[in-house]
Amino acid sequence: MQYRNYPLALFVFLALTGLAILSVSLVRAPEALPATAPATQFSAERAMTHVRRVAKEPHAMGTKAHAEVRGYLLAQLQQLGLGAEVQEATVAAEPGYVAQAGYVYNIVGRLKGSGNGKAVLLMAHYDSQPNTPGAADDATGVAAMLETARALKQGAQLQNDVILLMTDGEEYGLYGARAFLRHPWAKDVGMIVNLEARGNSGPSMTFEISPENGWVIEEFAKAAPYPIANSLAYEVYRNLPNDTDFTVFRKEGYTGVNSAFIDGFVNYHKLTDSPENLDRNSLQHHGSNMLALARHFGNISLVNTKAPDKVFFNPAGTLLVQYPAWFNYILVALAALLLVLVLRAGLRKQALTIAQVLGGFGLYVVMLAIVAGLFVPINTFVTSLLPYWHQHNGVYSSDAFFMAYLLLAIGLFMLLSWLVLRWLRLFSVVTGVFLLWFVLLLVVLFLVPSVAYLFLFPLLFSLAATLAILRGGLHLQQKVGWTYGLILLTGLLPAIFIVLPIVKLLFTVFALQMPVAMVVMLVLVLGLAVPLLVLLERSFSWRMLPLLPLLLVLAGCIQVYSAIESETPSAKKPLHSHVSYYLNTDTKQAVWASAFKTTDDWNKQFFPNPVTAPLTEIYPTASYGFLKNEAEPLALQAPVAELVNETTVSGKRRLQLKLQSPRGAAHFELMLQTQDSTGISSVALNGEVLSLQPIEKDGKSYYHIRVQGLPVSKEVMLEVEQPLNTPLNLLLYDQSIGLPQQLVQKAMPAYVVPEQGRDSNLTIVRKGYSF
Repeated sequence: MQYRNYPLALFVFLALTGLAILSVSLVRAPEALPATAPATQFSAERAMTHVRRVAKEPHAMGTKAHAEVRGYLLAQLQQLGLGAEVQEATVAAEPGYVAQAGYVYNIVGRLKGSGNGKAVLLMAHYDSQPNTPGAADDATGVAAMLETARALKQGAQLQNDVILLMTDGEEYGLYGARAFLRHPWAKDVGMIVNLEARGNSGPSMTFEISPENGWVIEEFAKAAPYPIANSLAYEVYRNLPNDTDFTVFRKEGYTGVNSAFIDGFVNYHKLTDSPENLDRNSLQHHGSNMLALARHFGNISLVNTKAPDKVFFNPAGTLLVQYPAWFNYILVALAALLLVLVLRAGLRKQALTIAQVLGGFGLYVVMLAIVAGLFVPINTFVTSLLPYWHQHNGVYSSDAFFMAYLLLAIGLFMLLSWLVLRWLRLFSVVTGVFLLWFVLLLVVLFLVPSVAYLFLFPLLFSLAATLAILRGGLHLQQKVGWTYGLILLTGLLPAIFIVLPIVKLLFTVFALQMPVAMVVMLVLVLGLAVPLLVLLERSFSWRMLPLLPLLLVLAGCIQVYSAIESETPSAKKPLHSHVSYYLNTDTKQAVWASAFKTTDDWNKQFFPNPVTAPLTEIYPTASYGFLKNEAEPLALQAPVAELVNETTVSGKRRLQLKLQSPRGAAHFELMLQTQDSTGISSVALNGEVLSLQPIEKDGKSYYHIRVQGLPVSKEVMLEVEQPLNTPLNLLLYDQSIGLPQQLVQKAMPAYVVPEQGRDSNLTIVRKGYSF
């Protein structure tokens, strides 16, 4: 067959490009409604009033700003007449290498329903990470809750109560969620709607759903006006170590949904997560769905909320399809039948041979490996040209890098296809592609049945289109025709609308951290598109050279260069600088330390003579190598440990200590050490028992404890039980957010912001005690 057909090729090129753009653009948030929207509707502009107030400045737990935000939110709930109250609690985290506990101030309110059934719980956290205003994460969540509650008050009374829970301490250990499980209202909850964010823009995706999701996904599909959810995210997230407040409830058997928007990841936990940088449409998506879900679940029974898992996904935009998992087996049987029919028709029409099909299968696997493998050195080279890029931070020009890698991957795949088709027939290669897709389908069906849809529908439609081509003899025509092209294009629609948004999502999630995931998924789609790609390549070739693939690779290279240039630090795209100040008041030693081994234009002032070594002058068990430099020791107030009481209980020495931070720090750290080989029997913080693991160093046993979010009084009570006649050595540290400004010679310019995280931009003061 002659594959050169300029008009058809131009049409197919424009159609593929347009459909690909459409498939991705349909997965978007709704337009934000103005403050003049009807009172019963959710308005992002009205909710922004709360976002601006909550995200005025960083408000990590234990800070003055955190207390001010709490006061504001409490007042807002009281104005709504929701009987707001604060739940104070000390909560231990799950056992680990370091014992951790947090002091939280949860804010709860309740909108009474007309019945006495289970309640709907609306949840978001109001604390921020230490170096971000937290406009998206998670001021949008609490603002959506307040606007939802206001809108609910404007309508008819619901049947079920609606509980509003604004948790504290999510960023440091999900402490608020753990604390609420002890609240008397926890037993009333029948359904949970939680809001989160991992960026500052994009659609609100329901990425986590409670197990046995059949009932909840069916009701979610009925109620949510803009549902974006799929079984792939559900399966992936429940097997990842990542946690949110919702995870605490999910593990306790509660039913619910967890939604977040994730575009703009580079702003996550950064100073750039500010109200002015927030996408209003994302807030609207959050709120529109929360309001609709509150109304829906507020008027139905929440007694039986578990049912067998379902398969669910968006075939296009916010259209949500869901069906029983067993139906997959019928569809897989249909796919197997179509694959056999394609093989049979291809053999009868002499379009393929079994040997060539097996060869096509093997070479397609090789092509997949080559293209994906090439992106390892490509990505390493690209990131080496970004001096201020760090793997956990993302990039500002994510879409530009996505387009660059997309062009490179398509161009490389088309070049390899051009080589392979010099030895194999087109439909032998295509059937080999189908064979790999079917193998992957069976593997996914066996391991994670609810994700099989991702392979099922693209494969079914492509097989059906190919069967139509072969049975109709369209591949035997002297010149490729419009019917041939249109049938193949139709067969590719599910791959475009179901899989390509996942390709984009994978890059949004991983970006330059792991672009190979996106490339693998893209090459799988390109495999189904081989007949149309051949039409394009042959129609736009020059003297038998694959001009189009070469142009795509060239365009990808140019786009990479452009994306790298756009990462130059500026006030709108600041670089992230890591440095903290550590002071040992006992030895009068002070150091600057950075987790990054190279300095930037601003923080190099702190490292004139740096070395890379553990912070052993501060932490006796330190092992991680920090970039550090001697600093001027300041006369800062040290944290205080005072013996309040000492008793003997069951042959053990029990000490009660009061720990204070005179300088009003946000957090404590403790290192306990005793000379007795039996070690410390137990430790409790404000009565909360902590699980301890000894850390052995230089023949001594240390016990490391973090206390996150000091109460307003800036003091906590520590109770230690250990052997009699044995001294207790305590190293006490308090942590405040921000550097000592008297030592900062060059002010932080607009193109620099503190690095994210709980160990950046801190002042840490240590003091030793022995009891």
